[in-house]
Amino acid sequence: MKKSVLMLIGSLTLVTACSINKPHEKKLAAEAAPLGLQEIKSNSLDAVFLDKAKIASYKQVIIEPLDMSAVKIRKSSDMNIHDTPWELNDQDRKFFQECYQASMKKEWLAKSTLTQVKQTGSSTLKVKATLVEIAPLGSKDDTKGRPTMTKVYSEGMGTMTLKYELSDSETGKVLGLISDQRDLGKMWEENNRITFNQKVRLAFDAWARRLQKELM
Repeated sequence: MKKSVLMLIGSLTLVTACSINKPHEKKLAAEAAPLGLQEIKSNSLDAVFLDKAKIASYKQVIIEPLDMSAVKIRKSSDMNIHDTPWELNDQDRKFFQECYQASMKKEWLAKSTLTQVKQTGSSTLKVKATLVEIAPLGSKDDTKGRPTMTKVYSEGMGTMTLKYELSDSETGKVLGLISDQRDLGKMWEENNRITFNQKVRLAFDAWARRLQKELM
């Protein structure tokens, strides 16, 4: 169970986040079942369903922009000190997009045999990632979430959940589904924008590395 401590004008208030279940795993299994994808037992990703033999035959890849159209923000039920919504603004979305693309190129594409292209074609794989959920610990470090002189300390910054879909770029046939929830750090430290952004970068790097490992 993760906890965050809010320091407000010299006082300490203990805030506890709910224990986290992983409904995204069941949802992915239900989505993969009619597609006939094989479940792959993974030590580093929560749920993996792949046609590895078919995916290995592709020579090129299209990496789509990170889908953030329906991302859910799940706020800790006990974080009632600031009741302003934890919202993603345009600057946040741009930052997440840049982190995702940079991680995919550095940690996956550069270590694979695939060539990145922009147009569909034969032997071209398409990778789409969807940011499913952000579950932050603590109020957002902006003027709405922390309108007064406030410092928040937490055991990690919360969690994020990502889903990958791999498909044939021409036919649209789904060849792989992956879903994973990651902790944004596990150490007690100050919860601010700088630290949160660092953990987001590390999460995208880890996901890209694990994707590369699963497809080897």
